[in-house]
Amino acid sequence: MINGNASEFIDRIYTCQDTVFIFHGVKYWFQGYMPDENSVHMEVFQVEPAVEDDDDYYVWEYNGNSISKGQEAFQKAPIFGGKTFWEVEKDIEWVDC
Repeated sequence: MINGNASEFIDRIYTCQDTVFIFHGVKYWFQGYMPDENSVHMEVFQVEPAVEDDDDYYVWEYNGNSISKGQEAFQKAPIFGGKTFWEVEKDIEWVDC
């Protein structure tokens, strides 16, 4: 991971902190929150360049009842050009750490 530690990045995902990162020149924002004590929502959306179509805005979303399952889902999601976080973490730049 550029400008950071990949394991610390994943730990940050677990805590649902807003996290900004760049992959292949595209800036993304991760955020998560707990709408109530029994659910969690996590999402990654594209910040720059701006997208015209709202359907392209969200890159990944998780809705469930477990932060750890959301963190695991993020790590397994093929949202980085069809690859997972751990397959491309060396190409991801953490810009707000």
